[in-house]
Amino acid sequence: MLGVLFSEAHSRNLLKYGYSKQIDLDMPYQLIQLDIQATDNIACPHCQQSIIDWTEEQYVQPCEHTLFIAMDIGFEYMTDEFEHSMPRSVDDLHANDDQVNMFDEITASTYADYLILKSDLGAAGYSRYIGLTV
Repeated sequence: MLGVLFSEAHSRNLLKYGYSKQIDLDMPYQLIQLDIQATDNIACPHCQQSIIDWTEEQYVQPCEHTLFIAMDIGFEYMTDEFEHSMPRSVDDLHANDDQVNMFDEITASTYADYLILKSDLGAAGYSRYIGLTV
């Protein structure tokens, strides 16, 4: 029933957060909501490198574990490997960014076992997503 109203990826998230007694155990990702400010640095949980480092002119500093860095308004970084696992290309997503739900797009990936760190972007209703290998 949820699949009729929402995309498959969104339905999985609704189920995960208790909107049904069903649980989808086939989710390839684990979502972790970070309770931080939009201007806080974000470090890789594996190697501790600052992936988002506001002290650097180029604040996006992906490490070897980073699959993607995305916002609700587009991508800042993505590995070729992760892009090839997505149903649509980054170019297609950016060309249609006014019609895209970025979270649904990244969670529709066929990449096996990844972690998504979600944080506030600093604009109402917008988030940043950092995908990492497990």
